[in-house]
Amino acid sequence: MRQLYPICIILVAVGGCATAARDEIEPYYESTKSDGNRPKLHLVDRDRLDVDEPSDLAFVDGKLYTVSDVHSKIYEISRAGHVKDVIDVDARDLEALAVDPHSGAFLIADENDSKVWFVDDNGDRTSSFEIDDVADGNSGIEGLAFDDDRHLFVAKEKAPARIYELDKDGTEVDHKKIEFADDLSALAWNEQDGHLYALSDEEKSLYRLDHDLDADAAWRLPVDHPEGIAFDGNTLYVVSDSEGRIYEFELDAD
Repeated sequence: MRQLYPICIILVAVGGCATAARDEIEPYYESTKSDGNRPKLHLVDRDRLDVDEPSDLAFVDGKLYTVSDVHSKIYEISRAGHVKDVIDVDARDLEALAVDPHSGAFLIADENDSKVWFVDDNGDRTSSFEIDDVADGNSGIEGLAFDDDRHLFVAKEKAPARIYELDKDGTEVDHKKIEFADDLSALAWNEQDGHLYALSDEEKSLYRLDHDLDADAAWRLPVDHPEGIAFDGNTLYVVSDSEGRIYEFELDAD
């Protein structure tokens, strides 16, 4: 059964509907470079996800996709966590997923190597490119996201955490060691505000990044082991690896 937020609480003395404080999340950090806007996250819903150990999310053309640590598959899922379609892929330990906004092709990354693969609708790998210095045991690629200019951002998990920026030809434009978190577990681009967002599993935090890839705002999430994020407008989806849940938040800039 879906759990809806806010939760209506029936009071003995006074009837009414109260919203638990945890349903509204204000940023716990804002940089001096921030534009002064203090967007809040509102927890809307959370549902069981019919996927073992979900690891990342991607949203494109009204469809939501995820991948699994333990199964070599791309899953199309509903917002309520039900599997709508499955694509088998030749891969293992899938940790990162994106969709090329130009071609519609899937991009996937195995954590144990430094390659990003293009995958077609049948799950066949069509081409790949390699990113130097990413493969590091169990600390490889954890996130992929395209911006409005079709630049691809790639997150290395830790030791140290880094973000790489590649242009539409796959040429590295820049890379940066991350100071705001010890680990990265996902990336997502928000078209509404033109910001890249990063997720940290260990710190249970969501970070909004500026154009220098520094954090200019951060929120602590009520999610254990958050492993994937995706935006549909100002609706934010987050998946939990350990809980096997998908969370829905609204990002409110007012």
